[in-house]
Amino acid sequence: MSPARLRIGQIDYLNVLPLFHTLKRAFPPSEVVQYVLGHPSQLNAGLADASLDAAPASAFEYLQHAERYELLPDLSITASHGPVQSVLLLSPVPLAELPAFMARTGNVVRLSAASASSSALLKVLWEFAWKLPPARWEAMEPGAGPAQDRPFMEIGNHALRCWLEKPAGWRVIDLAQAWQDYSGLPCVFAVWIVRRGLSASQKELLAEVHTALLHCKANCTDSMDEIATRDDLSAWISRRAMDNYFHYLDYDLGPAARAGLALYAEHCVKLGLLSGVPALKFAL
Repeated sequence: MSPARLRIGQIDYLNVLPLFHTLKRAFPPSEVVQYVLGHPSQLNAGLADASLDAAPASAFEYLQHAERYELLPDLSITASHGPVQSVLLLSPVPLAELPAFMARTGNVVRLSAASASSSALLKVLWEFAWKLPPARWEAMEPGAGPAQDRPFMEIGNHALRCWLEKPAGWRVIDLAQAWQDYSGLPCVFAVWIVRRGLSASQKELLAEVHTALLHCKANCTDSMDEIATRDDLSAWISRRAMDNYFHYLDYDLGPAARAGLALYAEHCVKLGLLSGVPALKFAL
């Protein structure tokens, strides 16, 4: 009998790097555990077509297709007490001036194609928190935002670079902070999704990976010294900025995060983005 194999998606952003850096010490890349890099929408697609078995993927993907999936308990990517810094709306004018600006320019807002959760979050804030006029939502390639002449949403490392060095002439609005100000609850961007249909041996291996992930969650900051010296990161983010970034990130899925996720889902239903609010079903 061939050994169980798990294909685990890894968001190709800084936000999960400490977690995976630590996880790969316990489960190095091998024929048994394979890691597949991609942005959130790519991981969503991999879970949907069963080319991935588990991944920290868009909360919206789970809410939209809960019948396909289960979750790993006590794990998420959440902003609970301040700006997430890597999910942003950039506007050429202050929010109060956006209605007049958009009326002149065709009501277009461009969304990074990398994220489902963040796109839905912006639409929720647009309608319920900011009460702005209807927008024409257009997709754009990740990282293309600063070249735009319309309001745009960016996520991940591209957004974090904009937060650290704000582009001249653009107002930067942190969507996690805006959600917390509006709702009083954390903003859950990703949950650990598991596709249904794993074999018994895969589930056994998944339980071992989950145990390691919980250990990683508690200890992943121990790897920060090593991560901060990586050439691909130190070229654009300082250790101080990195520490500040992770100060506002939370990998838990506790009661407050679940309440925030449920409220987000309810608002998505009101906008017609979801047909209902599914229960959270766990794989282990």
